[in-house]
Amino acid sequence: MDLSSQPKMGLCIRGGAPASSIAYHESGSHLFVASEADSVLRIVDCISGSSPSDRPSMLKVQREGIRTVKATHHGHCVLFAPGTSNGPKKNSVYYWSVHDNKILREFEGHQALITSISMSPVDDSFLSSSADRTVRLWNAGKSGNSLCELKLPQNVEGPPLAAFDSTGLVFGVTARMAGDEGNYINLFDSRNYSVGPFSVMEVKRNDIESKLRASGSTPERAYALSRSEWTSIDFNKSGKQILIGTNGGVVHTIDGFEGTVLHSFQTEGNSSDGSSSSSSSPLPMAACFTSDDRSVLCGNNDGTVSCYQADSGLLERKLRGHVGEVGCVAANPKYAQLASSCTNTAVWVW
Repeated sequence: MDLSSQPKMGLCIRGGAPASSIAYHESGSHLFVASEADSVLRIVDCISGSSPSDRPSMLKVQREGIRTVKATHHGHCVLFAPGTSNGPKKNSVYYWSVHDNKILREFEGHQALITSISMSPVDDSFLSSSADRTVRLWNAGKSGNSLCELKLPQNVEGPPLAAFDSTGLVFGVTARMAGDEGNYINLFDSRNYSVGPFSVMEVKRNDIESKLRASGSTPERAYALSRSEWTSIDFNKSGKQILIGTNGGVVHTIDGFEGTVLHSFQTEGNSSDGSSSSSSSPLPMAACFTSDDRSVLCGNNDGTVSCYQADSGLLERKLRGHVGEVGCVAANPKYAQLASSCTNTAVWVW
């Protein structure tokens, strides 16, 4: 995506509560916007800019609630994780037909909150990770038990995160090192995962802290940010970089082969409660790669979206127009289009 020219806001969809998750369908034709606070899923037609003609534009998920949404290969079906207040059912993942508003399958097995969902780009398998310290592989097309369960070893702490790369041949699993010294990124062959990871990368807190200090952060600020909890993992299309989101107002790009810290990007502006950006962000910082691997998009507390060059880490431009903290960003996989959400969702075009 050529961010040398300024995108313009082509569409704004008003919401009733802050978005908690957004996801494009692989065709680029539709955008799914989930809001945990009001248990609503909105569907945006990204081609016409109007309400979809073949499905409802807004659905209420009253019983289960909705926090995280992921598009599947089927244009009318999504995977979602329930809201955090949904009792025992918050540990399940659901396969939902938005065309006729029916939950077709419930994937049960996790014993604690779902921390991530990742759909394979090549088939109907998907990964889920949970605060129960396990990662499970499922087939979205079949009900029943998971295909496999990966349990964290005793030398790691906290909940894992998991994601497929763009080929579907590799998936990554992160977990925190004992003693809070950093995080592991384990890479698995998705066709032979039972033998264990083929690569184990260690991302040390001290390395993150050094990168932050080199970029101008004070020692105190760098120390605090380096200890932010990881909340998301994503691969760029080439697999050469891994994007790590955190709950502390900073995201990191990691070398996909060596595990070294390439760049750290911090949230900017004042948060919705008026506190400055020197305080930890109350929500995980929104970030994503563009589909051509050239840029990293980061949502900010002041309602802007920062667009950074992925290779150099330099700020390329800012998108302005949101009225509140930008909690979600996404890049259209097929078209020159971006999406960002606070309470409202903006679709940016060239």
